[in-house]
Amino acid sequence: MPQRRAWLVGAAVGSAGLSTTLPLPLYVAYAARGGYGAGALALAFGCYALTHMLTSPFLGPLPDRIGRRPVVLLGMALAGCSTLVLALDPSVPGLALARVFQGLAMGCITAAGAAWAAELGGGTPEATRRGAAVVAVGTAGSFGLGGLATMLALLWHPGDLLPLTFPLHLAVLALLAWPVALLPETLAAPRGARLRLPVFPRGTLATTLAIIPAWGVTGTVLTAVPAALAAQGYPGAGPWAACAMMLTGAALQLMLRKVAPRRAVVAGLGCLCLGAGLVFWGAAFGLLWPLPLGAVLTGAATYGLVYLGGLAAAAEAAGQERPRATAGYFVVAHLGFGGVPALVGVAMDRFGGATALLGVWLALVATALVLALAIRRAGK
Repeated sequence: MPQRRAWLVGAAVGSAGLSTTLPLPLYVAYAARGGYGAGALALAFGCYALTHMLTSPFLGPLPDRIGRRPVVLLGMALAGCSTLVLALDPSVPGLALARVFQGLAMGCITAAGAAWAAELGGGTPEATRRGAAVVAVGTAGSFGLGGLATMLALLWHPGDLLPLTFPLHLAVLALLAWPVALLPETLAAPRGARLRLPVFPRGTLATTLAIIPAWGVTGTVLTAVPAALAAQGYPGAGPWAACAMMLTGAALQLMLRKVAPRRAVVAGLGCLCLGAGLVFWGAAFGLLWPLPLGAVLTGAATYGLVYLGGLAAAAEAAGQERPRATAGYFVVAHLGFGGVPALVGVAMDRFGGATALLGVWLALVATALVLALAIRRAGK
């Protein structure tokens, strides 16, 4: 029974996570419908990261103030609002509003989900690890499956701006809300501060900064790459590459989590340069064959190595300040996730896809080299 309860929380986290990538295959269609360029699309996409960064100090402590169950249910409701907005307004402005709802939803549900799953499982160290794994699987898996599900729906009914996955997502959220609401609350009384400011442990600067190019490339693959491929006459190729990237990352997270943190980040930066180079090359010149391999390498580098390694390094160095260190790491991560794609999108509108993607790849290689040397030097 305790394990079933923990996995029900994981299902709730996954149902909210689906909202973030269900509309992914429609991004280019939203932009084309309103005559928007890659820059506007990237800025709308970045509303998720900006919302997450601005609200994390307030949402992080919320489960310790009002309880785990209401915060998880609030996250599910906000995820439903995201899908509903895009069902009613399939456009770039609608996407921007939906991304705000998604940022709020994931800020709520990831803050509460791991703690609630661990406490429902008994609160033991094993239950804590299982709770973290449940949330990791729920988020990473849903991030990949959301876009894939919508692409399959579009194969059945091409050009549909309201694919079957949208009403199905709302139905899943509604069906899950009732059993989740019946789970027992595990917070006995309010505790902790109302505000949780992030901290950055000493000795983790380079391993933390590495997530900026990693998640920056991820955001670029989700926005600029599909736009560039659509301009080359392949509007469906970008979303497939993006889903391959995320599903690979989710699959490899459990396999690579025992790699030493610094070693994982350094190896991930090298793999990221190779994978991003292949994806950007294919997108810039309309070549499809580099995309699958590049997407797989990028997913492995970003989610399986750099992300896990950097997060583990921050957590290990933080001691009792682990929650605040984790919050700090995600602030930096979302800076890359929202900021880099926005810059690439604006550059694409001004200089063209090939020039912008070449420029971001050269910047990636230079940054990765500097960070890898700094990490090796710090480890001696």
